[in-house]
Amino acid sequence: MTRDLRGALDVDRVSAREAEVLEGLSEHLTNAQIARRLHISVRTVESHVSSLLRKLGADSRIELALRAPAPSTPASVALAFVVANRWTSFVGRTGEIDDVVAAMSTSRLITLVGPGGIGKTSLAHAVVERVAPAFSAGGGFVDLVPVSADFVVEAVAASLGVAQRPQEPLADAVQERLRMGPTLLVLDNCEHVREATATFAYRILTSCPGTVVLATSRERLGITGERIVAVPPLSLTPNSEGSAPDAVRLFLDRSQSASDYDVDQTMVTEICRRLDGIPLAIELAAARAASLGVDGLLAGLDDHLRLLTSGATGRHQSTRALIDWSYDLLDQQDRAFFRRIACFAGSFDLASAAAVAADGDVAAATDLVGRLVDKSLLVRTSDGAGSRRRMLETVHAYRPSATERGA
Repeated sequence: MTRDLRGALDVDRVSAREAEVLEGLSEHLTNAQIARRLHISVRTVESHVSSLLRKLGADSRIELALRAPAPSTPASVALAFVVANRWTSFVGRTGEIDDVVAAMSTSRLITLVGPGGIGKTSLAHAVVERVAPAFSAGGGFVDLVPVSADFVVEAVAASLGVAQRPQEPLADAVQERLRMGPTLLVLDNCEHVREATATFAYRILTSCPGTVVLATSRERLGITGERIVAVPPLSLTPNSEGSAPDAVRLFLDRSQSASDYDVDQTMVTEICRRLDGIPLAIELAAARAASLGVDGLLAGLDDHLRLLTSGATGRHQSTRALIDWSYDLLDQQDRAFFRRIACFAGSFDLASAAAVAADGDVAAATDLVGRLVDKSLLVRTSDGAGSRRRMLETVHAYRPSATERGA
């Protein structure tokens, strides 16, 4: 049974059929799903969507979903979105947030992909804050870092407040919860449980049509229909209004929270450039600015893997710990190739990679380079003559343990 949306809309502008289409959009149904529900053609649904965009002055399907009046959902269903509070300010990324929100208009699985420390989790938090009102049945934010492949479902259930019932598999209870209405499920840090997460996400997407999955990973999940949004480093150039680059703004924000002092923005810009605009590296550097000064930081960046440590525990304690996490996920062949191509100080082409790291076998080098790009340990660039690859400076500075070097 559909709910009456026209009472909360301008009846003269929105027809009864358009209100029904809008309801489907608010539940994040595809055009084909809306067509089946209303027994009309997909082309007719497309026409109604275009009309709604024009009449309501919306830019995308997700904005239409946000404009739809909230359903009169039972209190047991209208759960708040479960997400950890962010205790620091969010700097920049306006364009990236817009890209992810736009992707939600056409896909129900969006994966934010990028190297460790690039800010995927923070970006996911910012997206949730933007779109949460469109998900009337709430959702969950699942941190998969401490989770093994066998316990992905349990972690999701905990985030949703779902308990296992007698004689019922926990996965079924999770699906029942996600079928309550429009739901957003964030699966954060998927790379070490990628196959288990992909299997779970596929099951949810096929059985819970109102659920949208936002994943973060150093590698794509590899599911049909997955929309990849690459998370780039923070900008190192001033924006169109002439204000400081996002990378510099982040450094200044974090360093001022540690101590009040004037800084040389030219030096700060160079520090951020040396750190490839990677947010975590910039935050770790800013935290040490009070004790070392900006000039001391800049002088110490020749060994920034030693310098950039917080003294905390876990993957985010240092840039080395982040790269350790990625390196440990490689198989032996990928590790050996990674160590060999570290000889390149800048970018390289496939022929060069084959010559120094694959015994001249270009086909093998192509496969291995592609695998490291997929795992966010190499980035692809272009110099006008073709594609090239390089390591980010932080990754290039990494050296595995003596045991690994001898492997």
